[in-house]
Amino acid sequence: MGWTKRWKKRLRALVHKDAVERELDEELAFHLEMATREKLRAGMTAEEARRQARIEFGGVERFKEEVRDARGLAWVSGMSLDFRLGARMLVKYPGLTLVGTLAITFAIWIGIGTFEFLSQVVFPTLPFEQGGRVVAIRSWDAERSRMRAAGLHDFAAWRGELRSVRELGAYRAVERNLITGDGRGEPIGVAEITASGFGVTRVPALLGRTLTAEDEAPGAPPVVVIGHDVWQRRFAGDPGMLGRTVLLGRQRATVVGVMPEGFGFPVAQNVWTPLRLDPLGYARGEEPRVEVFGRLAPGVSLDEAQAELAALGRRTSADFAATHRHLRPRVMPYARSVLSLPLGLSVGILSLNGFVIILLVLVCGNVALLMFARAATREGEIVVRSALGASRRRIVAQMFAEALVLSALAGVAGLAAASFGLRWAMDSLIAELMDGARLPFWFHSSLSPASIVYAIVLTVLAALIAGVVPALKMTGTGLQGRLRESGAGGGGLRFGGLWTAVIVTQVAVTVVFPLITYFVQKDARQIEAQKDGFAAGQYLAARLEMDREPPDPAGDTTRAAYLARIEDTRARLERRLLEEPTVAGVTFASNIPRRYHGWNQIEMDGGAVVPLDTARGHRVGAAHIAPDYFEVLGRRVLSGRGFYSSDVESGARVVIVNERFVDVVLGGKNPVGRRVRYVAGEGAASEEKERPWYEIVGVAPDLGMTSGYGVGGLYHPVPADGLHADYLVVGVRGEPEEFAPALQRLAAGVDPTLRLHDILPLDEVEASELEFYAFWIRITALLTLVVLVLSWAGIYAVMSFTVSRRTREIGIRVAMGADARRVVFAIFRRPLTQVALGVTAGAAVILLLRTGLSDPGHGPSADEVAALIGYAAVMFAVCLLACVVPTRRALGVEVTEALRVE
Repeated sequence: MGWTKRWKKRLRALVHKDAVERELDEELAFHLEMATREKLRAGMTAEEARRQARIEFGGVERFKEEVRDARGLAWVSGMSLDFRLGARMLVKYPGLTLVGTLAITFAIWIGIGTFEFLSQVVFPTLPFEQGGRVVAIRSWDAERSRMRAAGLHDFAAWRGELRSVRELGAYRAVERNLITGDGRGEPIGVAEITASGFGVTRVPALLGRTLTAEDEAPGAPPVVVIGHDVWQRRFAGDPGMLGRTVLLGRQRATVVGVMPEGFGFPVAQNVWTPLRLDPLGYARGEEPRVEVFGRLAPGVSLDEAQAELAALGRRTSADFAATHRHLRPRVMPYARSVLSLPLGLSVGILSLNGFVIILLVLVCGNVALLMFARAATREGEIVVRSALGASRRRIVAQMFAEALVLSALAGVAGLAAASFGLRWAMDSLIAELMDGARLPFWFHSSLSPASIVYAIVLTVLAALIAGVVPALKMTGTGLQGRLRESGAGGGGLRFGGLWTAVIVTQVAVTVVFPLITYFVQKDARQIEAQKDGFAAGQYLAARLEMDREPPDPAGDTTRAAYLARIEDTRARLERRLLEEPTVAGVTFASNIPRRYHGWNQIEMDGGAVVPLDTARGHRVGAAHIAPDYFEVLGRRVLSGRGFYSSDVESGARVVIVNERFVDVVLGGKNPVGRRVRYVAGEGAASEEKERPWYEIVGVAPDLGMTSGYGVGGLYHPVPADGLHADYLVVGVRGEPEEFAPALQRLAAGVDPTLRLHDILPLDEVEASELEFYAFWIRITALLTLVVLVLSWAGIYAVMSFTVSRRTREIGIRVAMGADARRVVFAIFRRPLTQVALGVTAGAAVILLLRTGLSDPGHGPSADEVAALIGYAAVMFAVCLLACVVPTRRALGVEVTEALRVE
């Protein structure tokens, strides 16, 4: 019989057990009937014939077992019994069930969530009909060894000649101000795209229509298609949206369609306008760059499309050698053009799953410790079963089935937790950490079939570790001898070196995770409690951006003209804001208080270098500010002078330092007149071979530079071209949040292309960073809870196991007059040593981590060392508490009870 037929029979026996048993009974009855007939033909009576047939046939049940074994079906009933026994064990040992399920659930939850997200990064798939056949075409620049977008002329040529890729289209990703009837401007991602883009996705509009080829024609009325999110957020889901006019920058456009929820092609856009670029208006090599996409023609493979494209590329390189001799067109899966990862990086990302496997092994190792301690109480049962003929494989299979029931319960809970956690991470957390940026549209928050399979693999792996490892230890060599040892009080099973390592590791982890949580929370509190030196709650800040294109299509497109437009727009916005009665002041800067400032390595005149790798307070931040910056923030220069207009006009190399700089860099000495220059870091990004020196002309108050760490700071004047005036700061009389809509309307009125990002009161600027800290605090707190519960349960199990194996010895020694404390100490010396080693190892790991996260040569602060020592002591005491019940049980053993112990 082939293996396929054998497994079909086994599967049928599993699914249709009753029917298989009936067939077996019928087959047995048939054989008995045939044997009875032979006896009847030999002259026996009917009763004697049936009796002789049964005697020759043997035991009916034995025959059934032999048939089941011959057919390979015996394991069905055996495993079914094992699973039922495993379920009963869950009820019988609720503590083990709770602790084990919690631990394995957490490991599987982390494993599935990590696997799903990393899979979407490394193996992205488009949620379209035949999304795998959507491709992108880019050009490999052999001279610069990098991929680049195609030129407009290339797109036009491919669109006319390429046959292996259909519905060829292109897009440009831009950002525009979306201005609606209330006059407020909102920066929004726009795709200037050909109509074929919607044909490639094959996703129809929810309302109205998508773009058409007629919309791309020169002189056609401007139209726009909006996304579901914009429709709901800016227009309250108005079903009469079609035909309304909106302003995108300076251009008015009519809304002709609304796309369904979740649609974000080509990457994560929410607004689509026609791509109207004529290649004839540009010289080859000077035309705009566009991203090209399409669908593979029916029956055409990616390699065949690449072969045709390569031929076209060779011809173009020959015809236009000046611009294309180094360009090699490449066709690739569409998602790879947006999220392109080298093979080595992809392997590295996927290898992160290895850490999840390690976590699972560690967690399940702890659960295996508990399972082993529980199984030790059943040692007599196992020895008896072995003596009665049960094979080691059969006993191991039973314990594996028991563990599989536990891990299956945890696997279901882990799947539910992973589904919820992934949705939360995708929908809120990642958006917060990405400062509002959106993931590519093909990222999703649901679990894929591959993740379900991965969860099953993790569940089985957990059962193997938690069930098979203890079972192999239980059923090892000397099983019969251990029964005699146990009966004689010798103790039978003992924890070996493997379990010792598990115990020490888990105790160490109970020290590491809570202290990591403490340190992370300490940093978060430091940020929250930072002193700004001014009333941050009265100021509104926003980051400024503006379109590079001039208002006049024939206008000056040089960088100098662009900077001049920005400076003029800022000046007009400032004048307009100061006309508002609720505005107390307006200023500009390259960065704002409470926001991260880049750290720099500096050198003072005289050769004193303040390097990046010194104590955290010695690192120096830098920012460019308008001359009225301190005045608007309500603070004055403490010594020396502020910036003059002449400093800006002449480009003088002068700086103002803050109080922290004076304290940590100069030891409180007067800095005015001293010189400083950058050696490394963000401030050293200069094209000059010799780093310029800057004269310190004043000392300013500390104004929350670099996210609350109180680092030293350098302030430069904003240059005359206004290049570094990226942030607007507005002093508001009243609530800053209430002024935000007015600020958006005023900015749009000054220039529709002026975009305001991250509009926030200054006292909320660090919210995203605090959200990051809060995320890690929640994760480490959950890890801490799991590890603490599991470790305490494990320590308790070890102590209980030790007592149960040495009950007779304890009773006899106490009855003979031995000091109870010495007896208990002798018994618990090894477990307590393991706890002490774990606490010491955990404390050492924390010291090393904190030293590494601090600056080289500077370890944790005195209060952190005190917290570490205090917590280690508390942890050791808590671990000792887990020994209280077993210790009291040991001291309460009566000699008569000890002598009755098996």
